[in-house]
Amino acid sequence: MKVFSESHKTVFVVDHCPYMAEYCRQQVEFDMVTKNRTQGVIPLAPISKSLWTCAVEATMEYCRIMYDIFPSHKLVNFIISDSKAHILNSWSHDHQSLQELMAALSTVGPPNPHMDVERCSILHGLVGAVESLCKITEYQHEARTSLMENADRVTNRGRIICVTNAKSDSHVDMLEECVLETILEHNKLAAGSDHLMQIQKCELVLIHTFPVGEDSLVTGHPKKELSPVLTSEVHSVRAGRHLATKLNLLVQQHFDLASTTITNIPMKEEQHANTSANYDVELLHHQDAHLEFFKSGDAHAGNGSTRDGLLKETVTLKWCTPRTNNVELHYCTGAYRISPVDVNSRPSSCLTNFLLNGRSVLLEQPRKSGSKVISHMLSSHGGEIFLHVLSSSRSILEDPPSISEGCGGRVTDYRITDFGEFMRENRLCPFPESRSSDGGSSESPVERAKQQLERYTRYWPMIISQTTIFNMQAVVPLATVIVKDSLTDDDVLNCQKTIYNLVDMERKNDPLPISTVGTRGKGPKRDEQYRIMWNELETLVRAHINNSEKHQRVLECLLACRSKPPEEEERKKRGRKREDKEDKTEKSGKDTEADKTWQDSERIKGVLEREKEELVEAEVIKDSPDSPEPPAKKPCVSVDEVQPVEKSKGPVSLLTMWTSRINTTNSRKHQEFVGRLNAVSNKVELYQHLKEENGVEVQENGKASRQ
Repeated sequence: MKVFSESHKTVFVVDHCPYMAEYCRQQVEFDMVTKNRTQGVIPLAPISKSLWTCAVEATMEYCRIMYDIFPSHKLVNFIISDSKAHILNSWSHDHQSLQELMAALSTVGPPNPHMDVERCSILHGLVGAVESLCKITEYQHEARTSLMENADRVTNRGRIICVTNAKSDSHVDMLEECVLETILEHNKLAAGSDHLMQIQKCELVLIHTFPVGEDSLVTGHPKKELSPVLTSEVHSVRAGRHLATKLNLLVQQHFDLASTTITNIPMKEEQHANTSANYDVELLHHQDAHLEFFKSGDAHAGNGSTRDGLLKETVTLKWCTPRTNNVELHYCTGAYRISPVDVNSRPSSCLTNFLLNGRSVLLEQPRKSGSKVISHMLSSHGGEIFLHVLSSSRSILEDPPSISEGCGGRVTDYRITDFGEFMRENRLCPFPESRSSDGGSSESPVERAKQQLERYTRYWPMIISQTTIFNMQAVVPLATVIVKDSLTDDDVLNCQKTIYNLVDMERKNDPLPISTVGTRGKGPKRDEQYRIMWNELETLVRAHINNSEKHQRVLECLLACRSKPPEEEERKKRGRKREDKEDKTEKSGKDTEADKTWQDSERIKGVLEREKEELVEAEVIKDSPDSPEPPAKKPCVSVDEVQPVEKSKGPVSLLTMWTSRINTTNSRKHQEFVGRLNAVSNKVELYQHLKEENGVEVQENGKASRQ
């Protein structure tokens, strides 16, 4: 079937009755020369446009944007309604231009305020709009000709935009009923004609405009369906710039347009040719030009701007230095025609002239940090300006990266194996229609497959480090059956057994596969690990409790096992206090080990010094002939004989290990002292020849005695 959307045909019906000659009461400054005015010259008074002028300007702006972006396949029919309907153009392609419409409007003239109001009505224009929608366009004729015997498969849809000054809500309801009745009547006539087509769908957009400062007599409402062939929406808008802004938003909605604002455009000032300032220009284009933003997740590129009290979404792109030639080829994924929002402004005019002269401008995404990303390019082809979408990501011609490498270098622990199993469980296959019709089920196989996919993805973490239960083999029986639409008694029993096994694991204090990626230290304590596991398991079960009553039984079992008795909680508290105390003791032991070693070495050094002093004093006494025999003393204690104090529990310090290694190495590099080799019990008598001359006998035990 050849489908023509509602945007293929647009009929404008503008009220030309006497009340449209009323001023909109929005003043426009006519005398713009405010500087260097000669004294005594009275400035010109401001002017005010009529409702008719505001309506014509707003509708012409709507048509200008549509013709700029869609020069073909989007058609407009303009109708003026007063005492009768005046059709200004046809669906022919030759009549589809802004110049044709402006020339036709110039022959109409403003509304006549002295015309009989009773003879004027907007209904004449609405009836003429329905008649125009039944007429065949050139594109529809080509489609019907190509289909030949299946010509009835070509659809006929359209849109009617009516700009008027309604009297009340009941007046609007009467207009909607009139359009519906007219469509039904003309569909009957078109059914028996070869030159007319029935209307399958029609959108009626009623715009009630009124002067600024007055209260609206009509209440607007969003789109609602009046019948299968007619939908209606009502907008109540003040005249002047508010009406122009409303139609600007409507053209974006009707033709799927989006807004892009080019910022930081350098432009020389008119008054000061040597200086330049930065300006912004807003462009309209098809919304597919922003498709890459939403695919890549750059939602920050879009922001809202308030204009005339209405919120407009626009994407901001920054101006780059233009290229002097077009020799370079860019990897372009799309090109879309553009239309400036404010076409008569100086920045818009300068930008379009600059591009039409053969220059190209690259546009980058504004970023606070990092390298700039060129995403779009403005360039002209054949006298038309296009917004080119440049690929800022990996080219489709290149091989895709392996998922294990991590997309963008951010995540590298995807659950690849589990995802393969997930795809295997949700694999689709052809289903015979005969089995589908004989099954007795009201749901189609596709709908059942969608429901199963929805159940399986209610809670399915994509990254290993974000889950605990899916890394445990003990939870597999529960995780496999809990996603079912209904559970059997055996399934409930298996789920309960799984929960009891987890309780037993917690009682035994078994370790859990908790990911420590991005954490410092040992990670969470054992109680905290089990708390995380229980919370995640409860999240999984709660996601499926509405499937059946037996899912609720599994949740009740889980909650009952999580609520521990008071004595169990007290035991856990004591265990946590004991672990904290052990951690503090271990930490303080490491800090005081070096201090204890230093204190032990100082104590041994003091003992050796005292022994040396006593030995010297004893030698002096022995050298005197009249001195009595000194009392027997204990033998001197050498450094090697002193037993080191038992070290505190814990690892040996690096200093101790290094000192021991250095001493061992040095002992192998020099010749041992002769006295130490001949020493008895690691003791040797010094100056033996002096003692022999004095008559002192040297004994074997190392003690001297007089002869």
